[in-house]
Formats: sequence, C-alpha cells, structure tokens
Amino acid sequence: KIFFIMKPILLFLFAFFFLSCEAPEEDDTFEIEQIFVENPERIIKVNIFYIESQKSSKKSSYSLDEADYINYLNGYYFHRLGIGLELDQSRSIVNDDLYDLRDNQGGEPSMFLMQSKRTYNKNMLNIYIIKRSNIYGIAGIGRDKRVLITDQHLYTSSSPHEIGHALGLFHNEEHGNIMNCGVNKNERRYFNKIQEDTMKKQIDNINFNN
Repeated sequence: KIFFIMKPILLFLFAFFFLSCEAPEEDDTFEIEQIFVENPERIIKVNIFYIESQKSSKKSSYSLDEADYINYLNGYYFHRLGIGLELDQSRSIVNDDLYDLRDNQGGEPSMFLMQSKRTYNKNMLNIYIIKRSNIYGIAGIGRDKRVLITDQHLYTSSSPHEIGHALGLFHNEEHGNIMNCGVNKNERRYFNKIQEDTMKKQIDNINFNN
C-alpha cells in the first residue's frame, strides 16, 4: 500500500525536476565574447549520437560540423569555467522511438532515459541529436550524463542548459542564468559559482571511474 501511495509522488517529483523544456524563442546572437583556454582544469569526453529511423538510416539526415559545435559550447559557456568538452566519437543509431517522440507526448524524459540505456557511456557526456520536425514541443532533455537536443536548437542556450541537467544541475530562477527555464531563455548567459562547482564535482566523479 505504501508503494502505491508513494508512486504518484515519485512520478510527480521526476516530472518536476526533469521535465523536458519547451522550445524557447531564442536569439543566436551573443553579447558576450568567446573565451578559450589552452588547458582547462576539467576535461570531459563527449559522445554524439545521431538518431535515425528505419527509413532514414541508409542516408544520414544530419550535417553537423562537430568540431564547430564543440567549440561553440566551449567558447561561449564552458572554457570560462575551466571546463573543456572534447569529442571522443560520433555515430548514428537507429531508434524509431527516439526519432519520433511525438508518440510519447508528456513522457519524453522517461522514454529518452529508457531508449538511451543501452547506448550511452556512463563515463562520458552523451549527446543525442534528433530532428526538430519529429518532436513535439521541446528543445531538449538532460539527465544522468545524457542530453537529447533537437537539431534546430544545438546552437542555442538549450544545449548548455541540458548539459547542465546532465551534470547534476536543477532549474534556477536567476535572471540570465543558463538553468533558468522562464520566459527569457534568449537571455541565458551564465552558470553561477555553485553550479560551476557542482558540474566540476560530477566531472571529477566521471573521470575517476575511467
């Protein structure tokens, strides 16, 4: 009886803390300058997965410049914290459930965690990319070293926002904070010191297990 009483509460808490974020109206221009450092204090390896369907698997439908994307994340968001993202490998995987999350409206976070369980590497940051036209109402999902981003929101603050979730961060109401999930998503610019320390501890834990 206790289990059946607690189950709805646990589901509510999961939805509250790890709710998939709605697609923001974002401006991809920045008032902050890029900052690069030669030897960041913390390095985290990154795997990129391109999600394909059975119909699209024979011909890749993505054209991401992976080096440019990693530079974007480092220059605008992470190198200034002493954190460096480094691409380890990338590959396409066929998964119809992830390719078209419209069939799971409201259950996208749990579906993402379930469908990525076999492919993600717990000792890295794992970024899964899906087509924007095949998903309903979200820009990304992040949790437990896993990030899902729709391709049209890769070069927006949705990327560092979901990476923050994947590295242990919750939503934050500070104006301009990257973890803000309010109406001013196009103004998200920074992680605060507590968030920086949290991500670094998570990265240390990941690297310790490698």
